Amino acid sequence: MTDVESSPLGSERERIAAYPLAEAIPEDRLNAELAALERMDEKPLPLRIPGYFRLGGPGFMGAAATLGAGTLTAAMLSGAQFGYKTLWVSLVAMGSGIFMMLAMARFTAKGQTPVIQLQQREHGWFMAKVLTAFLGLVCVATVFNFGQVALGTELVESISAGLGVDWPREWNWPIYGLITSWVALSYGRGGRGVYYVECFMKLCLLAMLLCFAACLIVVGIDWGAALKGLFVPWLPRGAQGIDLFIASSAAAIGVMDWVFFNYAGLSKGWGPRHERLARADVYIGFALPFLLISFMVICVFAGTLHSAGDVPTTAIGLSKALVPLLGETGAKYAFLFGFLMVPLTTTVAMSIVCAIGLHEIFGWRPDVRSWRWKTCILLPQIALLGAWLPSPVLIIIVIAAMLSLTNNIVGWSFFLLLNDKKVMGENRSKSWGWNVGILVQVTMLNSVALMWVLNRMGLWG
Repeated sequence: MTDVESSPLGSERERIAAYPLAEAIPEDRLNAELAALERMDEKPLPLRIPGYFRLGGPGFMGAAATLGAGTLTAAMLSGAQFGYKTLWVSLVAMGSGIFMMLAMARFTAKGQTPVIQLQQREHGWFMAKVLTAFLGLVCVATVFNFGQVALGTELVESISAGLGVDWPREWNWPIYGLITSWVALSYGRGGRGVYYVECFMKLCLLAMLLCFAACLIVVGIDWGAALKGLFVPWLPRGAQGIDLFIASSAAAIGVMDWVFFNYAGLSKGWGPRHERLARADVYIGFALPFLLISFMVICVFAGTLHSAGDVPTTAIGLSKALVPLLGETGAKYAFLFGFLMVPLTTTVAMSIVCAIGLHEIFGWRPDVRSWRWKTCILLPQIALLGAWLPSPVLIIIVIAAMLSLTNNIVGWSFFLLLNDKKVMGENRSKSWGWNVGILVQVTMLNSVALMWVLNRMGLWG
């Protein structure tokens, strides 16, 4: 008897009805994907990797969401202020985060039910609807998108100015809003809506990699210092070091990333026979792009602005300081274009996350053709006000403070669900190392988020 046949939901088509966004996927396409996975399983790992790239998606979506304005600003500042010395922080942040992401792969493939619905059933509506869906998804997507829009519209202004066109962000914001809204609204539409959005995210990640790699070739890299920075932990003393570690760690992985992977996998119709693909997608689609792009950005700024005296502390200020140092080459435009992909993909991801969260809060059936889904997916576009207004710093601090508690409590909830035999049956976690890894991440996320808030309020360091 196969895993699918032993599933409590029965057939493949009955199983994917657990999350309606997968219903538009034709049966023959699902069967063809499963057949391709079976053929891949017979090959050695190096020959399976191209297939994982092609069939994966939720991991790439998560990487594109995580590599937002906050993550890249932290990487730019790290390189500009401390050179290669803090490269190891990205490894620590991702290394600890992998455990919970692999738990999401298990929930997606074996749990067969949206994780927020599992939470509500086992841990109550407050845990599921308030802490996870409202604070962890909707608030983060809506409030933090202000930073993405401000960065994206400013970058469009910088690129157009380099081409001799005056197109300030007060005028270019409709283009940013139209592109991100159109891509987000395409998610789940028709039989290939999920596939098209995943391709958009993959292409944007590829553009980031190629553009930042071009800059790194122009700038060069001190491999001795880079290797030392990767494997020898170092932080500056005092509040500056604490602030750096907090910014780099807290920006990496949290509730939104955990839940997004689960729902994105369910939207692809993933089930028991997709677990190996889901786990590979965590490594290849999520972790690898995050680590490579963070590494390149830190190294570019380490090779240019490090030891250059006072450096700006904002993403736009840092990019404007970097561009002249790239010389009269295409590298400066490559950097700006690659950097523009960062807020674009994050806004798209946050729009989808917001719609998922709101539908779970109110118990609505997700239907991408309905006005309700479209309204929910467009809610984060309120951040287009960021083209004229500064980011709502006070609100961001309040939401971050709430997330400090949310990350910890929601993390414990997922940990308990993963180990609950009533919920997961024989698919529950039986690995001591896996459980310890999840608890380390939950504890670290809670600590760094709380320290970040206290630091911003002047109560720490």
